[in-house]
Amino acid sequence: MPDSDEALVAEIARLRAELAAVQERAQRLERAVQAAPIAINCVAGETGRYVFANEAFARHVGKPLCDVLESDPYQVWMNDSHPDDIGAELEAVGRIAKGEIDRYQGEKRAISRGEPCWTRVEVVASRESSGRLDYVTVYLSDIHEQKMLAEARQRLESQLRQTQKLDALGKLAGGVSHDFNNRLLIIIGYAELMKGQLPADSPLREQLDMVLTSAQRAAELTRQLLAYSRRQVLKPEAFDVNDTVDRMRSLLERVIGDRIELCTALGASYPVFADPGQIEQAILNLAIHARDAMPGGGRLTLETRDVTLGQGRTGPLPPGDYVEVVVSDSGTGIPPDVIPHIFEPFFTTKAVGHGTGLGLSMVEGIVNQSGGAVAVTTREGEGTCFAILLPRAQEVPRPRYVAVDAPLREVSFETVLVCDDDDGVRRLLSDVLRLRAYRILEARNGRHALEVAAGHAGPIELLVTDLVMPELGGIELASALRERHPTLRVLYLSGYTEDADRLSAPLEPSSRFLAKPFMPGDLTRAVIALLER
Repeated sequence: MPDSDEALVAEIARLRAELAAVQERAQRLERAVQAAPIAINCVAGETGRYVFANEAFARHVGKPLCDVLESDPYQVWMNDSHPDDIGAELEAVGRIAKGEIDRYQGEKRAISRGEPCWTRVEVVASRESSGRLDYVTVYLSDIHEQKMLAEARQRLESQLRQTQKLDALGKLAGGVSHDFNNRLLIIIGYAELMKGQLPADSPLREQLDMVLTSAQRAAELTRQLLAYSRRQVLKPEAFDVNDTVDRMRSLLERVIGDRIELCTALGASYPVFADPGQIEQAILNLAIHARDAMPGGGRLTLETRDVTLGQGRTGPLPPGDYVEVVVSDSGTGIPPDVIPHIFEPFFTTKAVGHGTGLGLSMVEGIVNQSGGAVAVTTREGEGTCFAILLPRAQEVPRPRYVAVDAPLREVSFETVLVCDDDDGVRRLLSDVLRLRAYRILEARNGRHALEVAAGHAGPIELLVTDLVMPELGGIELASALRERHPTLRVLYLSGYTEDADRLSAPLEPSSRFLAKPFMPGDLTRAVIALLER
């Protein structure tokens, strides 16, 4: 064989070896790309058809690989993209086709497999030396879990900020409410006493009414702040929420007006354990909110039903038995951008001077502090529904004490120890009770009260004490005094306490709680009700 032939054979063998090596590398590369967790496909720039797709892309669009390669890439893309996300990607593809850009990165919701799945998209153009588009490669990465974790983190951070805001407001409200309510109590108390001493036709009575009205509005604002911050003192007891709604019916009808129809569907058969007065306030606030959402009239519906939350349910409340109170209206509904803010303090969509923005935040504060939860569902133009879940009571409701039903006596002989660290409040309490001929002992704090009691030879029938005082609080004072006076009755007074849980259980029959500020008649009736037991 000539030398030239041998050289040719050797060259052919070398080329075959190189070709085999290239084919092996290409096969390894294809196996690697096919096994990649990232979905990859290539579309020819000239024909607009698929020239390659890996198994991950086939799984992504939910088709066999052979069907994908025979499909129209545009239809596959349209079927895979959420309508709200198509615009940005379509614009980028158009710019790639025009040669304006060679790469695009973005995020979209892939919907080809049912539920939207967040996906990161990267489109890379490959061009010939002339600039002509050769093919486009698309890389798709599943970032749904990362996206959900990021959103969950944002929600948690938002909840943390809200909690910090609530705690700061609570500290602010708590820090001023005790002294503020004492001042209001003195204003309201002495204004009422002065009014009672004036002739019926005195022009000063109208002026005193203005003082009382303003002071009571200030007291209501303090109560709303405390309710939102969950630092008010609750007086929970077992009560029938159906009776509460029935009793409130006439009040609610006056509040909502003649243009709104009030309907009730009371299906709850179990009592709840909460502060009945605060739950009444929450229902009233929701009714006012519903009224304002129906300026042209409509229907307000109050429903009650028994609810059992099972295991495995997500939500703020643990599994168990509850009673649900639903307040719904046929009003304007709440816009989607407003819903996240409706329970925030001072947030309002009303005009200046037409609301404090504390109504719904007060509802949430009352319900949460009562061990329940409140949820809202709404649709613009179709109305809003607030659902309150309250823990079911494990005891039988007892008849509620209604202070205004207690008669006033003209002459009394019992000895009452009045203890308050505020001189003005203590003097007011003593003056009101002296008008009813009670024998009054005064003490400026808990330690002083023990000294006064030790120096008093006779019995002490009643202790009227502030709940929160330096060194020795009202509960500790009452416990110490009962060692010597076992039949002692106690009336606790406070507008705020950092240790509200100490009064979270129902008080014994020989004790009651009266929230500051109050009217002089409320104090007298509460004292009479205790001493006549």
